[in-house]
Formats: sequence, C-alpha cells, structure tokens
Amino acid sequence: MRADFVEDSPPETVGIGEAAARLGIPEKTLRRLADSGAFPSTRTPGGHRRFATSDLVAGPRYTPSMTPSLLDGPADWSGSFERDGLDESIVWSQLDAALGLEASDAIRLMNYAFTEMLNNAIDHSEGSRIEVRVWVRSTLLGFSIRDDGVGVFARLRTGIGLESDLQAAAELTKGKRTTWPERHTGEGIFFTSKAVSLFRLSANGIRLTVDNRRDDYALGVGEVQRGTLVEVEIAVPLARSLRDVFEEFTDEDLTFSRSRPRVELFGTGLTFVSRSEARRLLTDMTGFTDIDIDFAGVQDVGQGFVDELLRVWPSQHPGITLHPMNMNEAVSFMVRRGLRAGS
Repeated sequence: MRADFVEDSPPETVGIGEAAARLGIPEKTLRRLADSGAFPSTRTPGGHRRFATSDLVAGPRYTPSMTPSLLDGPADWSGSFERDGLDESIVWSQLDAALGLEASDAIRLMNYAFTEMLNNAIDHSEGSRIEVRVWVRSTLLGFSIRDDGVGVFARLRTGIGLESDLQAAAELTKGKRTTWPERHTGEGIFFTSKAVSLFRLSANGIRLTVDNRRDDYALGVGEVQRGTLVEVEIAVPLARSLRDVFEEFTDEDLTFSRSRPRVELFGTGLTFVSRSEARRLLTDMTGFTDIDIDFAGVQDVGQGFVDELLRVWPSQHPGITLHPMNMNEAVSFMVRRGLRAGS
C-alpha cells in the first residue's frame, strides 16, 4: 500500500502525445476533452498541456464504444419537437396511441423513464429542439431522446461548481444532484438508471453507461459534442419492477434515503489512496441516511482513503450509516482494518 502522504506529492506528468497513446485515443480527441474540462490536465508556463500519469491508469475506460445505436433497425415511432412549451405527458400519449401499448410492468417502467428523461431535456437543456425515437419488441423496449442544448454534464458542472465534466458524470449517479432544486429532486436519472436494463447518457464528449444486466458501469469517450443523448433499453420480462427499485432506495415514508455511489467513477484509476478522493466521493451526501459504498472494479485502497471514508466522515455526520460492498480481498482487508481503527 502507498503511504497517505502521496496525496501531497507533485504528480508525475506527460505530454499530450504520450497521454493520448496511453489512452488509445487520437491527440485531437484528448485535446478537445481537455479544453472542455472533460479530462483533467494542467498547463506549463509556456502553455503546453500536461497530464498526470495517475489520471491515465484507466485508459480503457476512455475508449469510444463501437456500438452505433441503441437498437438495430429503424425506430417504430419517432418525433421531432420544439422544446419551448413541450409537455412530456402529451408526447407519451401520442406514442402510446400510435403504438397501441398495452399496460404492463414493463410499459409502466418505460413510461416513468421516458417522461423523466424528456422532462429533463425540456427543463434543463436550454436547446431549441428535441428528437425522440422509440422501439417496441416482444422481448425488448427502447427509446432515445436527444436535444441540441448545452449538454447535461457541462450544465451540472457549471450549475453546482464542479471541477470537470467527468466529475459531473460521476455526481449524477449519486442522486439528489440538480441545478434546479426548486423544481427537481435529482431523482430521475438515479432511479431510471437503476431500474432499466441499459442506461446510456452521452454529452460533452463523455458517455456514462449503466448496464444492470451485468452490474457494470462505464465512463468513456462519447461522440455527442452538442446537446445530450439519452438511450434506454428495457428487457422484457422485467428482472425487477420499478416498485422494487423504489423500495430498495426509499424508507418507510417513501423518502429517497439510500444512495449507492460507485467508487470507480470518482477517480481516473483503479486504486484510491488519498483523503481528498474519499471526500470527493461523499461530497453533498448528507441528505441520505444510508450510503452503500460500491467498490466493484476497485483494485486497491490506501489507509488515508479508508480512514477518511470510514472514520473521519462518519464522525462528522452522525446518523448516516455507510455500507461497504462488492470488495475484493485487498479492499476488504483495508476496510476491515479501517473499521477496527474507527471502533
């Protein structure tokens, strides 16, 4: 394990050519991501980009997907709408009537996910038009919603003062993250991404994928530069209903009280050693009473990270319980050690 003082050591950096080679992407793609704030970098006094080698460890996570679309073949229904004055319930009624959808748990889930995601585009995108496509198969439902606005990650980054679009993508998975708390609870993306089979959110050169069929998350380079593209697949029959998902993350009063941040999304490597990484993971999570810390995909953790996560933060926030989960042997050892030290 690396010592906790590594956090304050100057990071080793490389130029854009070597950084792009390590990530397996073109220099122009990396330059665009750095210019937009999507990928962390610094500049020398002469103006040259430098990239910390620790940010390049998870290179495969930045490899573009080769999947061109959500579903093969033409959509069963599509529409193009002016954003101003659009009502998501009316759009749903139109497609429901056109496709002759029959009531079922799968259609109810699709209704929830579709209207939540379309409402987000209406209220947050600041664009002018929204394009919708819908697929209906006997064993698979799907839809995509695309707007021409500012992009969901950039909007959240500027709206709540984050460092990068990558950080914004990770923050969205916590729930209760919104730039308009007066009208939005920040629950739509969280519950949709947990309930559907496949959830993909692309904007600002970044793509966040949640694949519940494989219990897998991925943060990668995306092709969508302008606006936001949401893609959803729902396998039929459902593995679990929308009600099951709500019951998992709400309390007896139906309050959204439980979150499950995926640790691997809150860094650019697979090892987490610093206290600052732990603090970033738990930023603005005091609105929950239970937090499942999901270590899936994390290879190793350091003493400082674990101490901040399991001793310092809980001592400052009594009444909130952290639940480590999905740990490999190395992570489990450090977590058990940290829990003993904090007891």
